[in-house]
Amino acid sequence: MSAERRLAGVPASPGLAAGPARHWTAATALDAARVEPPERPAAVVEANTALQTAAAEVEALAAGLNEADAEILITGVLMAADPTLLAGVERAILDQGLSAAAAILSSTEEQAALLDSLGDEMLAARASDVRSLGHRAARLASGGSDGPASRPTEGIIVAHDLGPADVAELGTAISAIALASGGITGHAAIVARSLGIPMVVGVGAALLALPEGAEVIVDGDAGAVLADPEVGHFEAARSASAARQQATQQAKAMSSLPAVTRDGVRVVVLANVAGAAEVEAALGAGAEGVGLLRTELSFLDRSSWPTALDHRLFFEPILAPLEGRTATVRLLDFGGDKTPPFLSGQHGRGIDILLRHPGALRDQLSAMLAAGRGTHLHVLVPMVYEVRQLRAVRAALTESAAAAGVPVPLLGAMIEVPAAVTLADQVVREVDFLSIGTNDLTALQLGLDRAEPGAKPAHHPAVLRLIDTVCRAAHAVGVTVAVCGESASDPTAMPLLLGLGVDELSVGSSRVGRVRAWVRAVDHAEATALAGLALLAESAQDVEKLVEPLRTALLAS
Repeated sequence: MSAERRLAGVPASPGLAAGPARHWTAATALDAARVEPPERPAAVVEANTALQTAAAEVEALAAGLNEADAEILITGVLMAADPTLLAGVERAILDQGLSAAAAILSSTEEQAALLDSLGDEMLAARASDVRSLGHRAARLASGGSDGPASRPTEGIIVAHDLGPADVAELGTAISAIALASGGITGHAAIVARSLGIPMVVGVGAALLALPEGAEVIVDGDAGAVLADPEVGHFEAARSASAARQQATQQAKAMSSLPAVTRDGVRVVVLANVAGAAEVEAALGAGAEGVGLLRTELSFLDRSSWPTALDHRLFFEPILAPLEGRTATVRLLDFGGDKTPPFLSGQHGRGIDILLRHPGALRDQLSAMLAAGRGTHLHVLVPMVYEVRQLRAVRAALTESAAAAGVPVPLLGAMIEVPAAVTLADQVVREVDFLSIGTNDLTALQLGLDRAEPGAKPAHHPAVLRLIDTVCRAAHAVGVTVAVCGESASDPTAMPLLLGLGVDELSVGSSRVGRVRAWVRAVDHAEATALAGLALLAESAQDVEKLVEPLRTALLAS
């Protein structure tokens, strides 16, 4: 009987990786807190020097990152010189007799706890940054090295939490990260997504009980850690990870080449993002813009609806780099596993909830119109199942655009539920574009639990037929079709999507270059013929057999 155990968490950065568990803790700093304190005045100088050195190290790390990630780290540099923090350190040394290391930990924890208590998502994200800075400085104050030589250089990093500087320093030398706590909007997760490091957060205390060196698999797509995996699963994951890293390197080197199939069909490749760092990484890999901006993730811990100012602060750094490019903004998709405290107990999801709160819809629309003036702004409506929903959003969008004095952006519908496919001939008359969310569509069509790990076979004939119906209805009236689900970057499903007539693929920022390379390796006529055969297949396994030669060729490209 297999000893394999699944530890459920939350997906924070996509990708699959396997390797030995390498625990990263702040134990060195905590041990230093218990040593006999040196003479007090000297300890104050020692603490200040340690904070300055920690800040210099973080600043050096920032120099090697893209602008958005560097900005996150530089805030940590500013924290090291914060008068409140320095005063707290001095008090802890002079009044409580703590060592320099202990005083740094005490003061930074006090600052972090205050940020945690304010109930603001953006400030709470800084709490981990403060703690990370404290641990780094405390190790330095206790005489320990905090440089790369003291950090794990391979395997799966297992920790309670990490700061963004920790992730930047660990870099791509490690395979993946699994955290017992943390969140998908935390700065560590943002940097991990930017660097293409698979990451799962919120796994819980069971993660920290794993022995050092234990074999684990991190599934950043499903949000799970597999402990003591079966040999076959471990080797398959390790092979997939190695292939992904190699393909990513090759794809980056070819980011300037056009995404055109071997027989001359152009495919638009966009990015799925949730923050500014992902935008910059995607553009660097050759993305033509953003095909899906998830807007709800930054507000999941809120106790009330975000205001227009909240939305404006969220949008501005993300949309600024997209001037002159496509910026597809999905309206708040609350509900299901993304239900903030203020919506607890409410039913429905996506646009169904938002239309019950028209003021919240207007606030989001006005903010995105203001922040997205220089972009080719597209507004995407989530979880559509009736045309009345689209008409209501169109009216609100037209009103908001008139008030802002800007043109009305393009309006699109997400096709995520089978009902929207059934009504596709009506839906296409109300929109300017469609975006198929294959994750939900597959789960609902096949009766699967979307939250469960494992394959979500978007290449199942029953799902492919839905996509075929949508493409035919859209193209009959000149409406473009995008796919923004995981299938857009799956080597089995992707060529079938192109063969069915999908015009645009929107994928995770770390996968943009790879998908562009795959597009160049596909013959569109061959993919069309293959898709026709797949529509007639009886099972996902039959489709896999049809596509296997092409899939193998794509992975080798």
